[in-house]
Amino acid sequence: MNETSGSAPLMVDRQPSRTFAEASPVVAGYFTVSFVFGLMAVNAGLPLWLPVAMCLFVYAGASQFAALALISSGASLTTIVLTTFLINARHMLMSVYMAKALRALGLSRMERWCYAGGLTDESFAFHSVKLGTGAPVNVRYLIGFNLFCHTSWVIGGLLGALCAQYASHLIKYQLDYALTAMMLYVLVSLCNTRNKLIAAMAAVVCMGALSLVGSSPFNVFIATFVGCGVGVCLTKRS
Repeated sequence: MNETSGSAPLMVDRQPSRTFAEASPVVAGYFTVSFVFGLMAVNAGLPLWLPVAMCLFVYAGASQFAALALISSGASLTTIVLTTFLINARHMLMSVYMAKALRALGLSRMERWCYAGGLTDESFAFHSVKLGTGAPVNVRYLIGFNLFCHTSWVIGGLLGALCAQYASHLIKYQLDYALTAMMLYVLVSLCNTRNKLIAAMAAVVCMGALSLVGSSPFNVFIATFVGCGVGVCLTKRS
């Protein structure tokens, strides 16, 4: 890959093992969560291939669990699609930020599409912090990180579905804490400054208040927007 002018510090190559080591906490969390999803999907009466296809093409934890609940309740396709869209609306904010942050790397159109296809809450958190600190990053690292995470998500969903199909006694294991535990790990590990902690707490408090008022797919989007707004304000002041 050709280096762009003035961006040499960002173009240092990374070994795949180093990339996997940095992605390993997310990889472990994704595998566990998608394993639970595969179990639940097959246990709900869906064919074995469907949870695997959802892990491959949808690749969104909260949306997949929400879609599973809606499918199980017999909701219409329009309701499922709209709910999934609202839950994932926060990705528009993350994508706008990353498009600007990655501009210095000079990614091609295909590379941008590949990266966007693997962008998640966790990869956004890790990559935005790394880019913000000026740490050496290149396109192989970014796409490789996302690929490791996505692969673990698909494999976890496949193994979960297989276990539900051929070893149904494993369903009794209580693994539904995995998604919350992974999110808490990422949040705590990234709150390494006072401003980041305040922004994170603003989002948490907003989400808690909205949840008390009522459950809605908009809650996540609003809380994310508030947290980002607080972070931007604190950054400008400092």
